[in-house]
Amino acid sequence: MESDSTTKAAGVCEDCGKAYAVFQSEDGNVLPIGSREGCPCGGTTFHVL
Repeated sequence: MESDSTTKAAGVCEDCGKAYAVFQSEDGNVLPIGSREGCPCGGTTFHVL
């Protein structure tokens, strides 16, 4: 998925607080690397560190 419009970052699930490596797109969308569905806890919102 990484391209000119995405960057790798560290992110935290806003539901459970677990940290992940994430892709962040230019439009602000954040997805954990290797888990396009979100966090295993069910969370889908991540805060980029």
